[in-house]
Amino acid sequence: MISLNKIKSFHFELFHVIILLVIVILSQVILTFISVKSVKDVANKSMQLYRWDTAERIADLTTSSIELILQPHFNMAKITPEFRKSTIEALDFTLRQESLQKSVEDICFLFYSDNGKIIDIDKGSDLYDYLINNKIPPPNNGKRRVSAKKWFMIASQNLFKNESISTFKEGSHTFHILVPFSKHGEVLGALYMKESPDLDNIIDAVSNSYNLSGALISAVILLSLLAMFSVTSYVVKDRDIAQYKLYKHKEKELKQIIERQKESLFTKRIYHAHHKAEKVVGFIKEDLRLLSENNLNLIRNRLVKYSSFIGRVIYDMKTMTPPINVIRNGGFHTNINSTIEFLINNIFKRVFKEGHQYKFNFEPDERIPVVHINEYVVWQILEPLIQNCIDHNQRSNIVITIRTRLSIEENKTYIEIMDNGKGFEPAFLETNEKGIKKIFLENSSTKDQSNNSGYGCYLAYESCKICGWQLDAVNLDKGAKMIISISHNDEV
Repeated sequence: MISLNKIKSFHFELFHVIILLVIVILSQVILTFISVKSVKDVANKSMQLYRWDTAERIADLTTSSIELILQPHFNMAKITPEFRKSTIEALDFTLRQESLQKSVEDICFLFYSDNGKIIDIDKGSDLYDYLINNKIPPPNNGKRRVSAKKWFMIASQNLFKNESISTFKEGSHTFHILVPFSKHGEVLGALYMKESPDLDNIIDAVSNSYNLSGALISAVILLSLLAMFSVTSYVVKDRDIAQYKLYKHKEKELKQIIERQKESLFTKRIYHAHHKAEKVVGFIKEDLRLLSENNLNLIRNRLVKYSSFIGRVIYDMKTMTPPINVIRNGGFHTNINSTIEFLINNIFKRVFKEGHQYKFNFEPDERIPVVHINEYVVWQILEPLIQNCIDHNQRSNIVITIRTRLSIEENKTYIEIMDNGKGFEPAFLETNEKGIKKIFLENSSTKDQSNNSGYGCYLAYESCKICGWQLDAVNLDKGAKMIISISHNDEV
C-alpha cells in the first residue's frame, strides 16, 4: 500500500508515456538499422575472406590433387587395367568429395575441343579417357552448364596465358572459380567450381547478438527515463501545488476584473441610454406645450414612440444581459424606412436644424421587407451612427445621406449612412487580430476623448451582431460611409 501511494504521488501523464514510447521506438529503429548495416558489412567481409582464403584454395587443392593422380599416367608407356581402374576410382572419389560439400553446387572440368567447342567433364572415366587416350566423351545432356562455359570463355585469356585463377562473383553469395589444369606444364583447360557459401549461421549469430544488445540498451533507456521522470516529478511536486494555488488566485482575480468590466460596461450603457432618454423627455415636454386640437393625432403618435423608447431604456437598465427574444422575435415587424424617417424628422431635425451647417437626405427603397427586430433596438443601432456623422464633422455644408437598398440577387437589405465630410482617419479603419475595425472597439472615438466617448459605434456594432446583421465602415472619395447588411435568409 505504501509503495502504491508513492507511485500515485508521481505525476505520470499521457504525454510522459507517449514520450517514453517514442524514445524507445526510435532507439529500437536506430539500433535495428545499425544491426542490419553491421550484419551486411560482416556478410560482405566474410564473402571476401571466403573467396580468397577458402573457395579458391579448395578449387586449387582439388586441381592439384587430380594433376598428381594423373601425373604417373602421362609418362607410362603401358598402363595395366588394374592401375587404370584404381586411378579412375581416385578421380571419382576426389570429384565426389568436393561435390558433397554443402557450399559446392557444381564441379567439372572444361576443355576446348579441336573444333573450338567447350567440353565439360564431371566423371573420372571420361576425364581419364580424354587426358590419357585423347578420347572425346559423349555430350553431357544431363547438365548443359551454359553459365560455366560462359565464365570459361571470359577467363580463357587469364587461364591460358597468365595461368592464374579466375574468380567471378554472381549476386552476393555465389562464386564461379576457374583453376588452370596443366599437363607437362601446358594448360589444357580448367577446373570449374560453383560455390555458394552458407553464411546464415554467421548472420543469425551476429543479428541475435545485436538484437540482444538493442533490447538491453532499450531497457536501460526506458529505466533511465522512468527514473528521470520520477525524480523530476518528485522535485516539481511542490512547485505544482504552488502553481495550482497561484492559478486559483489568478482565477479569482480575473473573475473580479471581469465582473468590474461588466459593471463598467453596464454603467456606460446606462449613461448612454440615460443621455438619450433625457433628450427624448425634453421632446415630450416640448410636444405637450405645443399640443392643440389641430396637431392632436400627430403629437399623440409621436409621444407614443417617445414613451416606448423610454420604456426600452428603462428595461435596458434592469439587466446586463437581456434575453434574445426581446431583441429578435417573429412577433416584431419593424419597417426600417419608417424608423429612419422618424429618427430624422423627430430626433435629429429637432436638435440640428437644417440650414447652412447640416442637411439630411433620405433615399428609401420601398421594396425592402420588414425585419423581425425590436423597433427600438433598430433605433439604438441607427441613432449613434447618424450622430457620428455629425460629431466628426464640425464644418459647414455637411450633407448626411441615408439610403436603403434591396438586393434581390443577394436577398439582402443594405442601409447606407453617408456624409460628405472629412472621412475617417485611416487608423480607425485598421482591423485587430479578430478582424474588427478600431472604430467599432470600445473607447475608440472620432471625437475628443472623454470618459464616455467611443461607445456609440461600439454599441451599434454589438447590437448588429446580436441581430445577426453586419456593420462596416469605409471612406469615400469625399466623406465616410457606414454600411449595415441585413441578410433575410437569417430572419427569425
